[in-house]
Amino acid sequence: MLNKVLKILFVISIFLLIIFGNFKLYSLNFNFYKKEFLKLNIYDKIPEADKHVLNLINYFKDKEELNNFFNEKEKLHLRDVKNLINIAFIIFYISLILFLIILIYFIYKKEYLIIKSSLMISSVIVIFLLLLSTLINFDSFFINFHKIFFNNNLWLLNPETDNLINLFPEQFFYDISLKIWVNSLLTSLFLMITSYFALNKRFLNKH
Repeated sequence: MLNKVLKILFVISIFLLIIFGNFKLYSLNFNFYKKEFLKLNIYDKIPEADKHVLNLINYFKDKEELNNFFNEKEKLHLRDVKNLINIAFIIFYISLILFLIILIYFIYKKEYLIIKSSLMISSVIVIFLLLLSTLINFDSFFINFHKIFFNNNLWLLNPETDNLINLFPEQFFYDISLKIWVNSLLTSLFLMITSYFALNKRFLNKH
């Protein structure tokens, strides 16, 4: 019974690590931002985009306050965004701790088949959900995401008066979502293949 409960928690932790791990990898990735700025010609509109995005990243990391490039409405919205990012990172770290504890337990008990099947199940779930998500229109998803996770209309920005939407147009969010999507898919495929070959029948029989 204990092993069944731990396996369920193990599968959930792996699933969350794949998704939120890749989110963490790109959400505050300055190099990714720079590539996007070049691709989307952001530097033509905002020559000091690097300076402002570094300020934003440091704000999200609690290293400094937002500068005056962002108006009061944008600062309030970014405070909400910061809270969401913090929640996402907390989920990642809790999942990582849970994963490591259960993994150590299963290794100690030599439950290698459970480890293998858990990796397989988590990977299949992620791959299924990712493929299912391709049926969703990104524009609708983008709008509904904001309506669900923000209890105000501060996210409705005007490119004539708000710098934030010029720094991060909707195409940026599509690109970063796609990057996280692809990486999550590759991570899942890697885990499936690795678990299969690393925990093959001969290895299991030895234990």
